[in-house]
Amino acid sequence: MVNLNLAQADIFHRNKDANANQIPAEEDDVDASEFEEYEPLPKKVSNRRPREDKFTQQRLAAINPVLTPRTVLPVYVLVAAVFVIVGGCLLAESSKVDQIKIYYQDCMTDAGTDSFTSMNSSNYDFYFHKNKTFDTAPQWRYIDDTNDDFQERGTCQLRFTIPTEMKHTVFVNYMLEKFAANHRRYVLSFSEEQLNGDAASYDVVHERSGINCKPLARNDEGKLYYPCGLIANAMFNDSFPFELTNVNDQSQNYPLTNKGINWKSDGIRFKKTKYNYTDIAPPPYWEKSYPDGYNETNVPDVHEWEEFQNWMRPGAFDKSTKLIRRNENDTLPAGTYQIDIGLHWPVREFNGKKAVFITHGSTIGGRNEFLGEIYLIGGCICFAMALVLLSTWLMTGRKIADPNALSWNRRT
Repeated sequence: MVNLNLAQADIFHRNKDANANQIPAEEDDVDASEFEEYEPLPKKVSNRRPREDKFTQQRLAAINPVLTPRTVLPVYVLVAAVFVIVGGCLLAESSKVDQIKIYYQDCMTDAGTDSFTSMNSSNYDFYFHKNKTFDTAPQWRYIDDTNDDFQERGTCQLRFTIPTEMKHTVFVNYMLEKFAANHRRYVLSFSEEQLNGDAASYDVVHERSGINCKPLARNDEGKLYYPCGLIANAMFNDSFPFELTNVNDQSQNYPLTNKGINWKSDGIRFKKTKYNYTDIAPPPYWEKSYPDGYNETNVPDVHEWEEFQNWMRPGAFDKSTKLIRRNENDTLPAGTYQIDIGLHWPVREFNGKKAVFITHGSTIGGRNEFLGEIYLIGGCICFAMALVLLSTWLMTGRKIADPNALSWNRRT
């Protein structure tokens, strides 16, 4: 076996010598920062932890009262006393409001035509706090209009007696019953653009989703109804005078006005129209008032027409009352008065009722016993709860902070 010694054979000597003859490579300068440990910038982590204060960390000072019969009973009694006092004051103030209500929907058929006749008790209702035994029935008379062929026509004359004076402000309202003004299709049938005074196009008043004038947007001639919609078309149009006639002395007639009968904010909503009278027509039920349509002078100015503004605010129920006349300066003296109402708005088609409602204001508004009764009921409930708590405490109560009631002190 041959033993080869490569070192002795001098095989790698040449490479060794070659390497020795090579010029050593110049070493790069070493930066000290290369030996430092690399620290990346910390990432900003969103922290949802609330800030450190007493409020967010729920360390505010708190009071934890121990509710005992000695502390709860006075609270019940105090609340009951307050409610009873407030309720009594509201009822007392409401009882001082006088009012008279006269239904006249049957005037054409039941009232006398030659002379005044007394009304049935079902057709009137009144309350006078200083004369609760007053029972003089109102009277009525019907005067036909032969020139009118409408089913609701003529004048209904109503006479009524006020036994004691009514302090101002005196309000004359009309009342409607069984008229469903809260019907969804009826309530949404109007154009807000028209009420704002804009000359709205047919697409705006008819095609707009939600509130629009369907089905009364324009007539057969292509003219837009102004104002359009079901609400405006059905406006109450029985005519009321601007004074209450004193039957015994007409020099003492009581004046009325139609100014200030609506909300002041309505003046912002209702504006005079920008339509040209040749482009619009009155609604179908207004043709009796505008037989020849609109002209340069008779287009209604809804900004000044407060009766219309009141009507465009539909009632929430099928029984509603709307103000049409008032007198805020003069007291209505005791006496017999007459009011002549022009009949134009039919109600017998839907078995409805209409009435004239005269009352006066107070510090809490009109006569309404509901709020006072609710306060009295609430006070009585609180007082009853106080009695129940007191009786339970006396019969089954235990000593407060009694250590014998602790679980480890109880006998098993």
